[in-house]
Amino acid sequence: MICAHLHTEADVWPQAIRDALKDFHPELTPFRTRAELSDLALRTLLDLVLIPVLGSEERALKIVHGARTLPALAAVPVVVWHPNPDGEAIRRFLESPVDDLLIGAPTDPAAAARLRMAVRRSWRDLDVNPSSRLPGPTTIERVISEMIAGGEEFAVCYADLDDFKAYNDYYGYFYGDRVIKMCSRIIRETVHEFQPDGFVGHIGGDDFVYLIRPPRIKRICEAVLKRFDAEIPLCYEPRDRRNGYIISKDRRGTAQTYSLMNLSIAVVINRNEMFKHVGEISHMVADLKRYVKSLPGSNYMVERRSKY
Repeated sequence: MICAHLHTEADVWPQAIRDALKDFHPELTPFRTRAELSDLALRTLLDLVLIPVLGSEERALKIVHGARTLPALAAVPVVVWHPNPDGEAIRRFLESPVDDLLIGAPTDPAAAARLRMAVRRSWRDLDVNPSSRLPGPTTIERVISEMIAGGEEFAVCYADLDDFKAYNDYYGYFYGDRVIKMCSRIIRETVHEFQPDGFVGHIGGDDFVYLIRPPRIKRICEAVLKRFDAEIPLCYEPRDRRNGYIISKDRRGTAQTYSLMNLSIAVVINRNEMFKHVGEISHMVADLKRYVKSLPGSNYMVERRSKY
């Protein structure tokens, strides 16, 4: 959703914004005060905050600074669209906490193109996982949907760490984050080595997805598991590494013994246009993943059953 700071009499701006973003099918919601923006930010996931300058540059700057004080907008781009700023106005806006300054009349095609670029950048940046720097769920869903629509034959490989929560609780989030970064590096480098055009994404937490061609499944999955098993012991203290386990509390607060982490990979192949949408693949992957995680050690398994 795009929200824009607008006056009721400024009818030209809403239409100009909708025209600029017509291919994005935008939901445009106006706000007039910081309080209205704060309420919007708390109730809605915003893609971008747009502030057209409607005469008063001071008012626009005040809105920019007000938006930046709202925690819910910490990662949301704030963009100003100014019809005709002078040099001093450009300097003041660029030195404010604004993310971009668009210059041009409401009908200016260059300013409209810059707005589209800002929205695309917002979608890309907001979907990147901060730990792995890999694309997140929104991009993963879009890429899979495009491959399904294109009739492509591809394998969805869902990689999940076993007993990561126990490790994270035992060693702390700092070391848990290092494991996530290590796992993302192994998957990213391995996929790139064997299939440079393969896609790697990070669903969140300890869950990763990579999309590859079916003939590469065995080679890539085996290489990922081999490299993971070689490196994961180094993430434990020498004593725990020698013991081959840690003792941590489960969700009920009961002490449990957990072996060194393993990696489980569930693989589902879209062959002969078997799947029609991402949800069907997600359902089969989740079911297979539960079984793979029940096996000892690090494993991968390819789903051989037909769609259900």
